[in-house]
Amino acid sequence: MEREYVSSAETKVITISKSMGRRRCPKCGNSDKFMIREMIDKENIILDYPRVYSEIFRCELCGVERREK
Repeated sequence: MEREYVSSAETKVITISKSMGRRRCPKCGNSDKFMIREMIDKENIILDYPRVYSEIFRCELCGVERREK
């Protein structure tokens, strides 16, 4: 389970590799499914037509936003 931490200065979103199993916060280790929010990232377009956007996951305990690749 190798993680890749890359954060860009303008968006403050951490990019990690997709892991198997339950989603877990890379900072605090929270794995409660009710405390990890899934939001649409309108800045990262996956497919132009039909328009498909990527997702951002936000931990409600520590506030870290991350993107899985």
